[in-house]
Amino acid sequence: MFPLEEPIHGPLSFGTLPPTNMSPKILIIASAALWGPSAFAANIIDSIYGVGSGSFENPGHTIATFETYQAGSIAITGWTVNTVNIDWVSSNLWNASDGNYLIDMNGDPGDAGSFQTVIPTTIGSTYRVSFDISGFVTPNSSSNPKTMETQAGGVTTFFSLDVSVSTFPEPYALPFTLPWTSRSFDFVATSTSSTVIFASLIPNEGSGMFLDNVSIEAVPESSSVALLAAGAVGLALRRKRQIPAAEAF
Repeated sequence: MFPLEEPIHGPLSFGTLPPTNMSPKILIIASAALWGPSAFAANIIDSIYGVGSGSFENPGHTIATFETYQAGSIAITGWTVNTVNIDWVSSNLWNASDGNYLIDMNGDPGDAGSFQTVIPTTIGSTYRVSFDISGFVTPNSSSNPKTMETQAGGVTTFFSLDVSVSTFPEPYALPFTLPWTSRSFDFVATSTSSTVIFASLIPNEGSGMFLDNVSIEAVPESSSVALLAAGAVGLALRRKRQIPAAEAF
């Protein structure tokens, strides 16, 4: 939020446009400040468990190809395996969406796994979970589309991804490149801590949905957006006063 370093005199209505004598470029600056990425908080997963935790990056731990983790494992910082198993996959096999690692939600030898993270939340507040998904079709994993579900705040959401464009290449050379697709969902916290679960819906196959770049952010409430708007407009007005008349545009 931008501080109001100089007071704005007179009433300010958030339902109307700023003063009409404000230059177009200053209006653009104010709009960018209001609606840009800073309107949302930082990734809560990274804030709690360390930078890179949302992308399954464990500092100091390297994987040549992949490692399989069974139910109950907490080997991946910030995450717990719930059911069956999952594979922690290196970009030496195929590209991650962010960083060097990703999750295959069907662990070796192949069944539907699930895992979760737990974050502190404020009861009644809305949170946005965003993430990237991918997958491919192989001889031992022919299902298409790939499917999974998420659970958070007492709500279950289903996701499906057509991976016909990313069929496992044969013959192939490692690493090979997969396309990634971004998805998201919102939930309202019902407790002071919330569990966010990702679960494969593909049983008895060697490869499920791939997951990477998970971020959980608090969605600003309307009052917070209004306060941010005041700061953005104040910054724009202050900048306008600092521009000499001869340089105004």
